Amino acid sequence: MGVTVVVAALPRMLADLQGSPTQAGLLVPAYAVGFGGLLLLGARLGDARGPRRVLLAGLAVFALGSVLCAVAPAVSWLVAGRLLQGVAAAISIPNALVLLIGATEPGRSRNRALAAWNATGGLAGASGLLVGGLVTDSLGWRVIFWATLAATAVLALAIVRLVGPADARTATSLNAGSVVLQVVSVSALVAAANAFGSSWLAAGLLAVLAIALVPALVVRERSTASPLIPPGIWRRHGTAGGVIGSFGITATTSTFVVITTLWFQDARGLGPGAAGLMILPFSFAVVLGAALAARLVKRGARLVLVVGLILIGLGALGVVLEPEIPVTVVALVLSGFGNGIGAVAAYTLGTDVPAEEQASAAGLLNTAAQLGTAVMVALGVGIATAVGPGVDHTSGWLTVAATAAAVTAATLATRRRTAAAPPAADSAAPPTTAPATPPDADSEAAVPGCRRR
Repeated sequence: MGVTVVVAALPRMLADLQGSPTQAGLLVPAYAVGFGGLLLLGARLGDARGPRRVLLAGLAVFALGSVLCAVAPAVSWLVAGRLLQGVAAAISIPNALVLLIGATEPGRSRNRALAAWNATGGLAGASGLLVGGLVTDSLGWRVIFWATLAATAVLALAIVRLVGPADARTATSLNAGSVVLQVVSVSALVAAANAFGSSWLAAGLLAVLAIALVPALVVRERSTASPLIPPGIWRRHGTAGGVIGSFGITATTSTFVVITTLWFQDARGLGPGAAGLMILPFSFAVVLGAALAARLVKRGARLVLVVGLILIGLGALGVVLEPEIPVTVVALVLSGFGNGIGAVAAYTLGTDVPAEEQASAAGLLNTAAQLGTAVMVALGVGIATAVGPGVDHTSGWLTVAATAAAVTAATLATRRRTAAAPPAADSAAPPTTAPATPPDADSEAAVPGCRRR
């Protein structure tokens, strides 16, 4: 909800603080840059210091960012506060997922936990558009940040009370060089996507910078004794598919929801609150899909992921062919259901790793998800505004359908690659208590045992 709750409040914020268009351009991607850029570092900190401790530290930083935003006398304070909130989210999210997985056993229990994780995330993200609009209209936008401060305090108290102290951890050095390269490359990519609609030259230069830093990061990771991402994690059968799927699910559904929200306001004359209400079918479908996914992934997580992506693409194409409110509501339901089942399947694939790699896997999955939102929403809106005067919603929806098709093809390609070259056994993996029968590579039986923390 931290990502979307301020969207409807942005015009009021800028008007109250007399912000300029340039400052608005900084305010929008500030959270995304902090969130997407530091997720892997947040996961690595959890490996080194313990997920419970790092999660509590992340909540403290989020509280500080909320206070900065709530008392902001100028837009620059809002930008700083949103950046801090994004950094705090990056520190918190992967370690929350590690604690969740560590409290479950492989099988139905873990699938249900992942379903609940993705259902609450999808519901909060979509409902943030509605909540932000209603709160801003009735109580003022500053109440949003005071409410997040109160919520942060409640969460911290709950974690202290309900989550036991972590096991003792061996001190691990953090690779500063890899961290800097990764943060700068991800930040440049997010900034390039956000600059696309206003300056193609700036977007191109930032994209070149992001791409140019990738080889340097790969070389650095291979040559260091303490890599940011454990090298063995890429040999796991589901890592690549899970990461690609996590990117694709958020890239398509976030863009679809944003473009459709704009369409409700631009083409149908609805206000922010009413447009937010029209998005609720998407939120309910996310919850339903996530709840059913816990059972569906038994038939193969990769298959469920592909089905989810296809449903999202079909929903976007349906609105392109018949842009009417009844069709749009059906498309939102299809997209939400695809999000629910696809996100659970992607996380099931991506977390199919030994216990010592759980934090890094969570960091990769969440980095991919946040990049999907930050990059593709900006590109989708940029394409829709670049085609002609105003917003060409059809171009935005076509972008969603094309992205869903491309990610589906990439996910199927990782399946073929895995089948052609199965990874060698990893001696570092902990023993599993699963039956001796050969598991399906995409089923829950393939999930390694996870130690309780």
